[in-house]
Amino acid sequence: MQQTALKALLQSRWHGAAVHGRVTALTGWPTGIGSVDAALAPVGVPRGRLTEIFGPCSSGKTTPAYALLASRIACGDIAAYVDPEGTFFSPAACAAGVDPQHLIVTRPRNAHAFLRTVDALVRGGACSVVVVDAGAGSMLQTHHCARLVAQAEKTGTTLLVLSQGHSQALASFATLRLWARGIAPLWQPGDDGGGRLLGYAIDMEIAKARTVAPGKAFSFQAFAPDVLGSWPVSNESLLPSLPAAASTIGHTLAKAAHL
Repeated sequence: MQQTALKALLQSRWHGAAVHGRVTALTGWPTGIGSVDAALAPVGVPRGRLTEIFGPCSSGKTTPAYALLASRIACGDIAAYVDPEGTFFSPAACAAGVDPQHLIVTRPRNAHAFLRTVDALVRGGACSVVVVDAGAGSMLQTHHCARLVAQAEKTGTTLLVLSQGHSQALASFATLRLWARGIAPLWQPGDDGGGRLLGYAIDMEIAKARTVAPGKAFSFQAFAPDVLGSWPVSNESLLPSLPAAASTIGHTLAKAAHL
C-alpha cells in the first residue's frame, strides 16, 4: 500500500488522530500548584491534547482541575466545565480562584447531549481548557476519543477528563494521565487540645506521560480559607506551614466528597 493510500485510510479510520505529517513539540499550561507544576515540568498540562485525572470518588481529582481553570481564566482565557452528574460545586471553584464570569458550565441531560456538548466545545476552540467530569468514562468510546483528540489538536484546546480510571479508550488516547491516589485530612490544633478540619493533603502519581517519566509521585495541600487561622491558637508554631505550592488553593469543605 502506498503512503498516500495508507494515510487516507488512517485519516478515515481515526479522524486524523493517528496521522501526523510532522512531530511538533508539546506545549502546556501550569496549574498554579507548585508541586504539580514541578512534577510535570517543563510542559505542564499539555495544550491541544487529552489529559486524564483518574481515581475513585473523593480522591482529589477536582482540585487540580479547578486550579487549572483558575490559572487560565486569570490569563484572560475562557474555560468550560461539562458536568453531566451535577457534581460541580461553585463555591469551591470560586474559592480556588475560578471567575464564574469566564467559565461555561454545562449539564447535559443524557449521553447524546453529553457527547454533542463536549464535541462542540472542543471543536469550537473558544475555550483554552475544557474540563469533563466523565464519572466512569463509559460514555467516551474509542471513536469519540479519537475525534476529540483530533479536534483538540486542531484548535489547541486542552481537554481534561476526570474519571474513575475504568476507560481503556481514555487511557489509550490520553497524552498525560494522573492517578489521584487519595486524600488525608489536615487538622488545625487548638489550645484546648481539640482540633478543627483545616483541609486535605492530596497524593497523586504520574501514570502516563510523554515528557516525564511515569511513576513520579507528588502531593499538595488544599486548605479551607474560611477555617485557616480562625481557630484560637496562642502558639503560632502549632499552625501548619503554608508552602507556596498549596497556599493558593482554597476549598470550602461543605462538599468535601467532590474534592
